[in-house]
Amino acid sequence: LSMGCERVARTDPETGVRILQLTSFPITHWHLGLGDFITPDGERLLIAANRFAGRNSPRDLYSIRADGDDFSFLLHDFSGGVICPRVQWVYTGCAGAVVRIPIEGGATEVLWSPDCYTHIMVSARSSDGLWLFGQGRRKTDGSFDIVRISTETGEASVIVRASYVMPVLRSSANGERLVASIAPVGDDGKPLMPWGVWEFSSGGTDFRLVPFSRSTNHYCPMGSTGLVVTTAAHPGNALDVAAPGGCERVLAHGAGFWHVSSDETGTWLASDTNWPDVGLQIVNSHTGKYATLCMTGASGGHPQWTHAHPVISPDARWVLFTSDRAGFQHVYLADIPPEFKKALSAA
Repeated sequence: LSMGCERVARTDPETGVRILQLTSFPITHWHLGLGDFITPDGERLLIAANRFAGRNSPRDLYSIRADGDDFSFLLHDFSGGVICPRVQWVYTGCAGAVVRIPIEGGATEVLWSPDCYTHIMVSARSSDGLWLFGQGRRKTDGSFDIVRISTETGEASVIVRASYVMPVLRSSANGERLVASIAPVGDDGKPLMPWGVWEFSSGGTDFRLVPFSRSTNHYCPMGSTGLVVTTAAHPGNALDVAAPGGCERVLAHGAGFWHVSSDETGTWLASDTNWPDVGLQIVNSHTGKYATLCMTGASGGHPQWTHAHPVISPDARWVLFTSDRAGFQHVYLADIPPEFKKALSAA
């Protein structure tokens, strides 16, 4: 079901950057955070919305073109979401199962329904799209399983059990590794390793600790570099990077970096700022230079929906962010001008 178009064109008054407000209906909207929810060419993405203006409102999933066109309803009551690299299917969790829907909307197909989880969040896929990765919360004791599911057969297996999991992300170091903030446990529920940011194989082996000594616990893989980047707002006002099993270093400092994302190459990063909010920053990882792309207008309070959570497109053409500047949280897309990149690339 197509919703048509809700876009509103804006220009940042301080930087002159073009901003497209993708949603405008008076309910809360947001993008899906980090993960594989944007097509590789940056032309289509997934967003979500509360069904009505209420604290206990159920959530709905939509797909939309990056130009604001073809705003299409996909599914009620979803959890997470990834787009197949062949751009045919969206995979998400729903009612403790994993389902798939055509990217432009249509009939929902159940891929895997194990009946042992209260919910399953789908957050990552393999590079070739043959496997999905997500986390399910067990009905029995509330612990979490990281699961791997075949997109062809629905075959699934538990690769990691943990007492706590933040969303599993794809690491592009060699194409088939994952990164997650987890506290792994054994089948008996006893801790196997301390809580931390771990990189591991898609089979749940070869764990390598990402050695952050300071972190807001906001992090992401840096594209194809094999590194992971995190924000370190207090103390330091910095972006730190580290190789799993290796050492960490400061990439940039001087702003209150808060939530960070990376393009597919690891060259370009986007981060919002907090305490104080000095705008959405674009960072060149080679030079360490950064500059304000635009002001988000997000209020930046304690609730997650008051933060911008910027996500840069895989090809680094634009940045997606959310803002409650209009009274309701909406989704915005800001272009990154070529001249902006040129200035940050200069030695």
